[in-house]
Amino acid sequence: MKRRVVGTAGHIDHGKTALVRAITGVDCDRLPEEKRRGITIDLGFANWVSDAFQIGFIDVPGHERFVKNMLAGVGGIDCVLLVIAADESIKPQTREHFAICRLLQIPAGVVALTKADLVEREIIDLVRLEVEELVRGSFLESKPILPVSSVSGEGIEELKTAILASLGSVGDRDASSRVFRLPIDRVFTVKGFGTVVTGTSISGTLGADRDVEILPGGLRSRARNIQVHGTARDEAVAGERTSINLADVEVEQLVRGQQVVPPGIFRTSQILTARLELLPNSAPLENQTRIRFHQYSAELLGSIRIVDESGAEIRAGNEAIVQIRLESPVLAVAGDRFVIRRYSPPITIGGGSILDAHLPKLSRGSRPEIFTTLARGTLAERLALLAKLAGLRAVTLRELQTRTGIRAELLRREIERDSTPLLIALGEAGDRLWLHRDVVRNVRKRAMEFLARYFETNRMSLGVPKGELVQKILSSDVDAAVAGYVMSDLANEKIIRADGDLVDVPGRSKDLGGVEGELARMIEKRFRDAELKVPPVSELIQTIPQKPKVIEGVVSFLVKRGALVRLAEGIYLHRDVLENAKGRILAHRGETIDVAWFKDFFGLSRKVAIPLLEFFDQAGVTKRVGDRRQIL
Repeated sequence: MKRRVVGTAGHIDHGKTALVRAITGVDCDRLPEEKRRGITIDLGFANWVSDAFQIGFIDVPGHERFVKNMLAGVGGIDCVLLVIAADESIKPQTREHFAICRLLQIPAGVVALTKADLVEREIIDLVRLEVEELVRGSFLESKPILPVSSVSGEGIEELKTAILASLGSVGDRDASSRVFRLPIDRVFTVKGFGTVVTGTSISGTLGADRDVEILPGGLRSRARNIQVHGTARDEAVAGERTSINLADVEVEQLVRGQQVVPPGIFRTSQILTARLELLPNSAPLENQTRIRFHQYSAELLGSIRIVDESGAEIRAGNEAIVQIRLESPVLAVAGDRFVIRRYSPPITIGGGSILDAHLPKLSRGSRPEIFTTLARGTLAERLALLAKLAGLRAVTLRELQTRTGIRAELLRREIERDSTPLLIALGEAGDRLWLHRDVVRNVRKRAMEFLARYFETNRMSLGVPKGELVQKILSSDVDAAVAGYVMSDLANEKIIRADGDLVDVPGRSKDLGGVEGELARMIEKRFRDAELKVPPVSELIQTIPQKPKVIEGVVSFLVKRGALVRLAEGIYLHRDVLENAKGRILAHRGETIDVAWFKDFFGLSRKVAIPLLEFFDQAGVTKRVGDRRQIL
């Protein structure tokens, strides 16, 4: 049996509740004050089962003071029953309720002209003409406009038939590809069971006894029991009026507007990027105007920031891309419909759809291609865009699920099927990251630019420390798998060549040119010719007409190249001299020597002899034994 939800709409005292009672046999006014005052104040609910449909009715209040309650009920309906009293015709709340239904893009509907028994036929025909003018160009154009009487029963059967026909044109809610979400519209306690919440399941399925999370708030609970119109169920399915008995949660912890969802998938946001349409009769909406935001059963305060090139305001009947900055968090997913009302007086002025609930704050004139892809792109294109916007942080399937509300296995299938040319998979299959190829190309460009600048500034450097390169082209929060992939990619593209802890550009000449090259050759010859009578660097600085930093830089370059070996601070030997000294002492292998013998053998001062002996110790040429050394 197909599951559908019908909601009423219309002005106060036009007979919505009486009409639902005539159709279903259920009186939706449940509150004592509603009985006493004879008006609907909060949402009411009823059930109607036909041969083909299980239909949940939501009866909404018509008074202008309770429009927020009306909005809490109609966000998840499949069909609207627009109720207009034949003896009063179209009234202010008729227009506002109808505008709300258009903004929410409710897919189907029927118009009922109630209290038909109170007026002449000519009046009904006149009201019908006024209704036809109201709905022209909307989803209700050409839909049935039926006179009925809840008192006499006139037209009720014809209305039922029209409602069933209208529901037949509506597709099923997405119960298989999307994650379960149930916006809470009522919270109460049942003796012997505890806390119960109700709402219209807008997507997915939820099995009984499964763990759940309530957002905003982050409360964890369990769906102890599930009922649909008083009948126990093993699972809740999208498109049903559903009651869930929650374990370990108190009524005081829950409010209308929260959502029941599977744990650990969604997160809330206070910045929503959206496409906003202003109603044709609305005053212009200026940037940063404070508004009331309605999405499913939630009502929050916030303000509007225009982020496309619309200008400083949105004019009546126009659209714009905006960011809605809320004063408290909400759970929203791309594609959710919403309505906005002015902060004061609280009148409906527009609505639209969420493009993304987790983009950062944007400035006016942000790249329009982002909004175009989010609004009109295929799922594969939107996933690729989210990966591109994530940059080197990459995206996980969990993050894509949070942003789209689509089940992980379907997202993975979509990525692997359609987005392979755009996305790179990193890590293990169970914890995979997705990196956009354009992001990798940008890293290559940044790496080449940085290396060019580095070696232009540090001409005597043999390479860039690997850590410095990573720090310059990657942010500190980059995942290790991404960092590893980027470094491998740079090597594969022959942008870098790793040599231990240094990174160089393949093919780059290591020889110094110009003045530094001549100076390097002169200093190297000087050390080679000096043999073990090494000149201190301070002497080079005093005798060579060049800046001290340049001389020190050339000496450091020769050490990095291996031409000079640093024995101690300011003491260097040429590698050929060192090899010759090593050969001379190894001629005495097996002998035991002391410092005095070593100084006399090479004719060295103690200042050079001690560092040279320690170098030979480290190199395994000699081994210290007490105050003496054995030549190995």
